[in-house]
Amino acid sequence: MFIFDAHCDTLSTGRPLWRNEGHVDIERLRDRGPGIQVMAAFGKDQLTQLDRLSAVSDSFNCSLLPAVEGGDTIQSLSDLKPFLARKPVFFSLTWNHDNALAGGCRGSGGGLTPLGRDVIKALEDAGALIDLSHASEHTFWEALVTCKLPPVVTHACCAALCPHPRNLTDHQLKALAQAGGVLGVTFYPPFLTGSDDASADDVIRHISHAVDIMGAGHVGLGSDFDGCEILPAGLSGVQDVPALIKSLPFSYEETELIAGGSFLQIVAL
Repeated sequence: MFIFDAHCDTLSTGRPLWRNEGHVDIERLRDRGPGIQVMAAFGKDQLTQLDRLSAVSDSFNCSLLPAVEGGDTIQSLSDLKPFLARKPVFFSLTWNHDNALAGGCRGSGGGLTPLGRDVIKALEDAGALIDLSHASEHTFWEALVTCKLPPVVTHACCAALCPHPRNLTDHQLKALAQAGGVLGVTFYPPFLTGSDDASADDVIRHISHAVDIMGAGHVGLGSDFDGCEILPAGLSGVQDVPALIKSLPFSYEETELIAGGSFLQIVAL
């Protein structure tokens, strides 16, 4: 089955991409089968990370797509130009805290700034989708009415099951689906259970709740591999994702959407 994982942090670890001891490498992606792995650039050297990814040829059955996690280095539209040249598929405005673009989920509670609105327009004009992971709820709602393309939340869970600041309420989930967007359910235990202990069943529980609220066509996977210091039991890396998908309690058609089709259909717009 085609697997689309909307978020991992492998680039920011600096590990070799072909083979490493982390959660994601190309050899395991190749063995896993056809799909797409989105790799996010995070931190102060985001452009260097994106260039490292672009140097890797997609000469295997899983494509690697670039994304940007956090726009902290963007202080003007001219700062955005080098990122646009590298064609990120997703671009998140914030990483938890406030910056020049928007309020973060652990910031002051503010929303989009005038620059943030301009950045959204420039990114969407270039074909990038806005990632509202790490955004404040105020930013979330303002972005939903500002975005012309479907926004995404590449790695989060359901606040109804675990009231973490990074998770989305049912009201947010419904609105995201109505805007044509997709939630990538993440594997980070504190977002799943509020503790360091979780299992693959907890991931399935959040996926099932999101499907109940949004429909399978708006739910996908956003593992946060290599961005998590801990993972659920049974999910130690990309090699374990097929078993998770086989365990989903949905029809084949719904499972196809969750495994990859939901994100694929909006990236292909």
